[in-house]
Amino acid sequence: MLREVLGALVWILANVTYRSLVREGERGFRRFAAFWLGWPGTLVSAFSVRRARPVSGAQIDESAEEQKLLMEIRRDRSRRLAQEQRGVSGAQGDDFGA
Repeated sequence: MLREVLGALVWILANVTYRSLVREGERGFRRFAAFWLGWPGTLVSAFSVRRARPVSGAQIDESAEEQKLLMEIRRDRSRRLAQEQRGVSGAQGDDFGA
């Protein structure tokens, strides 16, 4: 009886592992081992689980460029706020505002 329970637990764990690896787009020995340990349930998973789309290098580059642009905007905004604060404090002491 212990053998059947342990076999069922391994089978369920292999199926869950295989589904998560397919969903994440992972490849390799772990996915292969999970497939064979979970057979035939993993065969159903192989056809029913949507695979993750691989992230291309261009998408990674775009993301890095977007981060750089966002940081540049933030720096510019903080400079403008600092200049406005200096201008307001300087304008209080001068009659000319400069």
